[in-house]
Amino acid sequence: MIDELELTMTRPGLHRPIVVLAVAIAAGAALGIGTQVLQGWLPGAWGVVANSGVAWAVAAFGLGMLVATDRLAAPAGAVALVVAAVSYYRAVEWFEHSSSGPKGAILWSVAGVVAGPVFAVAGRWGRMVPARRAFAWALVAGTLVGEGVHLLWFVGRGGLWPAGLVELVLGGVLVVRSMRGSPPPSMDRGRAAAYVIAIAGGAVLATLLAGRLIDHGFAML
Repeated sequence: MIDELELTMTRPGLHRPIVVLAVAIAAGAALGIGTQVLQGWLPGAWGVVANSGVAWAVAAFGLGMLVATDRLAAPAGAVALVVAAVSYYRAVEWFEHSSSGPKGAILWSVAGVVAGPVFAVAGRWGRMVPARRAFAWALVAGTLVGEGVHLLWFVGRGGLWPAGLVELVLGGVLVVRSMRGSPPPSMDRGRAAAYVIAIAGGAVLATLLAGRLIDHGFAML
């Protein structure tokens, strides 16, 4: 097992809880407001991608890359995505002068509490834990593929196909790179590649299921 104290000393990252909290809040606010702005500024399908779950998951992954330990990364990811959800709907009120009530923010906050810790810890592994790096990036890869499949086959809007295709290709490239990465000391390359495929496949299914659950949740609002 990797000693987190030793890892923090050899690979510096944010390790003061108050600093991590401040960065998570700032990152979440920037993500929420930025999402609302980009959604209106980017053309067509790319505006949809800016407001997609995978964009927020990748943001939590990026935040985790800055944090020194799993114990700090997990709550930081949750805080960032909850703040992002609240700030996004506040930005809608500020810039579009419309309100959907608190239900949307609550729904996305719940999703953020579930997904934020997972992706933030994976982000930390992807940068600071070489033995788990391939598995962390496989999670991102599967999430990209899952949303690409969702945009191409389940949304039913041809204008979203370019974005879906880009996500599929990017996810596929990440899967291949993860499979070709250095395996953990306790595994041979074949077994590590099988784990990468399993993680990526699980992330695809989880992304599709999460999309359906969120759509169902909004339909009930």
